[in-house]
Amino acid sequence: MATFTPLITGGLESVSEMQVKALTYMSLICGASLILSGLLLFLLLPFRAEHKAIKNATNIIGIFLLAAGILAVVYMPYNPFAWITLILCLSADFGIIRTK
Repeated sequence: MATFTPLITGGLESVSEMQVKALTYMSLICGASLILSGLLLFLLLPFRAEHKAIKNATNIIGIFLLAAGILAVVYMPYNPFAWITLILCLSADFGIIRTK
């Protein structure tokens, strides 16, 4: 919904069929990577203190989520879902990873 709202309001006649397919693919991959990163983060958090490798992995996931949240707002400042993504990614990175 967040991806296609600007296209629908602006009209789809300027976008080719190949571009719509590429946009759909990139949107699904971006959403799936955010969801899977968050899921993996919460699965690894209980073991963070025990293993250095898991601590490093959660730090990398946190940096990825932080970058994804910031870039969402940079590229889509008009989209409220980008701001929601930024807030969720900031809370995951600073509220969860950095405090544990």
